[in-house]
Amino acid sequence: MSEHPFPSIEWMEAYADAVAAHPDAEALSRGLEGRYRFTITSGGGFEGPASYDLVVAPPSTFAAEEATGDAADLAVTADYPRWRGLLTGRADFVMSFLMRKIKIDGDLSAVRSRLQDAKPLLDCLKQVPTRYPH
Repeated sequence: MSEHPFPSIEWMEAYADAVAAHPDAEALSRGLEGRYRFTITSGGGFEGPASYDLVVAPPSTFAAEEATGDAADLAVTADYPRWRGLLTGRADFVMSFLMRKIKIDGDLSAVRSRLQDAKPLLDCLKQVPTRYPH
């Protein structure tokens, strides 16, 4: 299995494939329908920003796109070193959010009600074979 450079659309497509392969993918697509933006800002040798969207639609559609002007239902922004920590398991998503190392924009009340649905999305972050060029 080849490694995908992070950040890149190639990595994001592999992430979308990992989510689509999750055993609960159909339920995920129903519970989390929408556009989720991942933005990586500068840091650790990476000159950002880079933004990618995960578009979720039932039944079981998970597509990666370069971020455009389309509004995202939820946007997650962090610097490159923080994203690397999240992908390698050295950083915890919830703790990073509580410590304000991750910025989340969008309808948080809707996400809170679907938090259990979102857990597989976080788990899949660590499943993509990743190469860190920076």
